[in-house]
Amino acid sequence: MEESTPFDPAYWVSRAKRKREDFAPLYDFYFERIYRYFAFKVGRSHAEDLTQLTFMKALNGLSSYREESLFSTWLFQIAKRVLLDENRRLRRRPKETELDIIQTELSEGHAERTAIQLDLLSALQQLPETEREIIMLRFFADCTLVEVAEILEMGESAVKNRLYRALEKLKGKLRGWGDLNERRQEKNSFV
Repeated sequence: MEESTPFDPAYWVSRAKRKREDFAPLYDFYFERIYRYFAFKVGRSHAEDLTQLTFMKALNGLSSYREESLFSTWLFQIAKRVLLDENRRLRRRPKETELDIIQTELSEGHAERTAIQLDLLSALQQLPETEREIIMLRFFADCTLVEVAEILEMGESAVKNRLYRALEKLKGKLRGWGDLNERRQEKNSFV
């Protein structure tokens, strides 16, 4: 049986700089992470468009990428700029809140999951922007602490401290939910 080698972004970046078609493995590897970043920020309906725009900008600007930082960090920096541009554009239109976006995307019949998601989003909205961004990058976009630190241009220890404080704040705000498995078992015992 053949062992698979781990994905090497540096290898694919060097190939994509010479041949645009070789950008596809980078796109495939990072698509989900970038998509989740946008889905959290603007909702699923807009996330795919912003993800595509991010990858188009990355492909067109690939020659400017210097291997001084991780490719993922560079890609998330582009995503942040795309999001800033989108927010500027949206300010000119009537504002739709993130809660509205998520609420319209949730299907009926998932009341408990919907309530959890809305409570989590509401609790996240109460955090300062930097703490919200750290949590989103770490848990929604699956970035490592090193990547989060580079993306936000902070020290890794500062990111760790702020992440810990933010999670403690979230825990306090979400205490009412208790253990979800316990709640499901109680609910099932009444059926």
